[in-house]
Amino acid sequence: MTDRPHTYRDFIETNEPMYISDKKILENFQDKTTPHQLAQDRYRENVIRLQLRDLNKITAVRQLGHETYELTQKGHQMLDNWGDTPSSDGLIEIQKLDAENSSDYQNINDFSDIDGETIKQINFEFAEDSDNIYGWIRGSPDDTRRKINNVAETDLHRIIREFPTNEPLSDQCAHWVRAFVGIHFFPDANHRTATNTIEYLVEQNNFSAENIIRQSINRTVLHSKFARTLHTDVRFNTLWEKDELFHIWHRYFTQVFHQSLERRNPHKPPTKKLDSCLDHTRSILSDLKN
Repeated sequence: MTDRPHTYRDFIETNEPMYISDKKILENFQDKTTPHQLAQDRYRENVIRLQLRDLNKITAVRQLGHETYELTQKGHQMLDNWGDTPSSDGLIEIQKLDAENSSDYQNINDFSDIDGETIKQINFEFAEDSDNIYGWIRGSPDDTRRKINNVAETDLHRIIREFPTNEPLSDQCAHWVRAFVGIHFFPDANHRTATNTIEYLVEQNNFSAENIIRQSINRTVLHSKFARTLHTDVRFNTLWEKDELFHIWHRYFTQVFHQSLERRNPHKPPTKKLDSCLDHTRSILSDLKN
């Protein structure tokens, strides 16, 4: 279990080789910079991605487009006068510098009641539930249970430790589902595991989770499967990107929490036809690989 209150920044150990400080990020800017460039195949790109968003929040950097940033005049001034910047070990105390916006939105920051073991157990329950369809590996329940059991809890803990705790609730829920669906930890039921655990987290953080699993989620899951199959490449270094898969779930959770209008035609083609198209697409891709 992780301590409460939780923020990903508490887990950045600047003396460890996989992390980089905010100060180092600002020093390493070369004109227009991306998280991938700053990571240099050495540091955790997914954490740098969140650090840049926080630095953008306090206007030390400016976002120019998808994943692209530039250093601002304020960022230069902070480097020139670093002794006047609230920081520890090169990590800026974002909350002190962003006091005006720090309480503008609700977010999840308590993970004390969930961990890797719990998440695996939830997936096990889907596999063992006779009322649910679960895709057995080679038709073998024993192989499937072994595969679930072999999922590294350290990987699941990393999702929790490095979660984007400074983003709005709708974004957080979309990031959570994208991570589990995209990395595809389990043989099956990754969507169900993701949505059930985020429902639990929302409840544990004292927000209403009454309508998270709504009827339209089946349609959203289909869209999500198409995006995962054809568009996205979710790995640990690409966690917290806002790609097609993220936006499918962000739209869904925005409707859940804010009752926003759906300005597309969400019911065409029919769900049954769309499901058939997905199966056909997967079959073609499988043939291409072989």
